[in-house]
Amino acid sequence: MSSENNNVNTSENDEVSSKSFIEISDLWKGVIKFWWIAISLGIIISVVMFVRSYVAFTPIYTVSATFTVNTQSQSLTGEGLPSYSYYYDSMSATQLSDTFPYILSSNMLNEAISEDLGMSYVPATLSASSVSTTNMFVLTATGNDALLTYDVLVSAMNNYPKAAKYLVGNVILNVITIPTVPTEPANKFTPITALEGFGTGFLIGCFWIVIYALIRKTIKTRNDIKRELKLDVVGMIPEVTFKKYKKSEVDRSILITNENVGKGFLESMRLMRNSFTNMLNEGEKVVMTTSTAQSEGKTTAIVNLALSLKSAGKKILIIDADLRNPSVAPVLKFDSDSIEYFETEEFYSRATLEEYGIDYIRFTGADKNYWAIIKSDYLKSVFDKYREEYDFILVDTPPCGLISDTATIAEACDAAMYVVLQDTVRVKKILNGLDLILHTKTRVIGIIMNGALSGITGYGENYGYGYGSYGHYKSYSKYGYGYGYGYGYGDDYGEKSHKKGFAKFLSKDHENEKEKEEE
Repeated sequence: MSSENNNVNTSENDEVSSKSFIEISDLWKGVIKFWWIAISLGIIISVVMFVRSYVAFTPIYTVSATFTVNTQSQSLTGEGLPSYSYYYDSMSATQLSDTFPYILSSNMLNEAISEDLGMSYVPATLSASSVSTTNMFVLTATGNDALLTYDVLVSAMNNYPKAAKYLVGNVILNVITIPTVPTEPANKFTPITALEGFGTGFLIGCFWIVIYALIRKTIKTRNDIKRELKLDVVGMIPEVTFKKYKKSEVDRSILITNENVGKGFLESMRLMRNSFTNMLNEGEKVVMTTSTAQSEGKTTAIVNLALSLKSAGKKILIIDADLRNPSVAPVLKFDSDSIEYFETEEFYSRATLEEYGIDYIRFTGADKNYWAIIKSDYLKSVFDKYREEYDFILVDTPPCGLISDTATIAEACDAAMYVVLQDTVRVKKILNGLDLILHTKTRVIGIIMNGALSGITGYGENYGYGYGSYGHYKSYSKYGYGYGYGYGYGDDYGEKSHKKGFAKFLSKDHENEKEKEEE
């Protein structure tokens, strides 16, 4: 019992660990994809804040004067006449300090200063502070104009005794520090606001990256396929990496016949072939592939599956039923208009691709007879015609997330495989595409995940292969749906590589079969 509990706990811990790794991977992918947003927002907001602070910046000038204040006392002489003297004590200093604000803001002083300057208002702010335990005071004027601020302070000092007379009596100001006209503002413009703006914008960008990582729901791992799509995994096709040679020097076709694709890709195709044959029910020979969106690798997957089945001794017919954008010929690097067809019917032609040892059907006149071809009864009659002649008939179809042709083709097939490019299309869209196939009553045998990555840019599963970080090429067709396409490079090197690679693949397959027989 304890052993079972330990297994459950271990499974839960592994699941939590896997989930945490995926979240980190999502964040990393978000950084790779949207780092420029964080930087751009930082720059934009910093520029805006810099301009705003620069425009709003106002220089502030301060002028100060230090002086002592003596108050007048009154006494009687022997003849009965008053006698005046000026003195200072701590009580007088405290009283003056308390009354300074009232005097500086009094109408009498402000009117006197305005009259001196010939202005209707006082263009500076006055403040005063006392020096502790002394009779010294500092009078300060603050304003936006250096000369006017100086004039306000001088006028305040001249008119202060008159304004203070009614509050503290007669006073005398003894100037200790003579004020001067300031040459520089007390404040300085600094680019700190720009740095704050950059930080704010950058944090907003980082927040967006976190939100992106949290809300994006795509298929990333084998467990995602089983949990989200409720289907089995037919195969995991890794991302293929080529060394960075010149285009004329290396064959970059994503085919098992190309020895440059690497051992990992070849092994993944063998595993997928074995899964495919084991997952089919009796009598299921006509199998189609589709995907949600363009460029997810459905054609690459079915073409390599056909070549792998051929290497195992199966007789294969591959049909290009993507009428709007035929992709089988470009992936296999041949011109469908220049090959020799040994059978031609009203709407299609059949040929043998000698280099690969498989047969190929393309539909002709699709632009004129499109709706005549895309009929489940007609397609079923074509498939049934060759059912007994071939071990498997593999049908390449359009992405079901773009057009409805796929559902019509599915009705004429025995089973279907669904190709998903790792971490690309949202789960909701994939489910919508699968529903379209399932409504035709055609059995979906499982999912092929294409372009699988591992490591920091992937999701921790062991299916990343290649030659290093020279230049990455996803193992999917590079031909855009509904657009033109090329036929590869077709040089002598490529042709030799194809033949050599295919021979090597066949040899390896025979070795594996021989080992199984001996066992």
